[in-house]
Amino acid sequence: MIFLKIASILFLILSLIVSITAVKVFHLQKKGWNFADIAFPILAFEFYLISDKVYYHSFLPQLILAFSILVLAIVCFLLFKKRKFSYRRFFKFFWRAGFILTFFLYLALIIAIFTIKG
Repeated sequence: MIFLKIASILFLILSLIVSITAVKVFHLQKKGWNFADIAFPILAFEFYLISDKVYYHSFLPQLILAFSILVLAIVCFLLFKKRKFSYRRFFKFFWRAGFILTFFLYLALIIAIFTIKG
């Protein structure tokens, strides 16, 4: 169990370092990318991997439910506040907001892992 606690923190740190390094090395900021665009799928995979190993079942359905609620909120925001819907703007907004959501859910998972006794 202690190995999974350490691995969960190292996964978070290393995924952020790798994504920041990849953006700088390949000059992806010129194409409009930032580290969140690369770290988002990595964090989602790590969330699945760690939750599957620590708990009896994976928290992937909860993550997908959170993404679904996020999509509905973004669509409502774009339609009611901006009165304009663009797929490109929607996907970019979803991708960046999805990173933030996944990051906070992964932090909550780490906190939950450290509160487990045993």
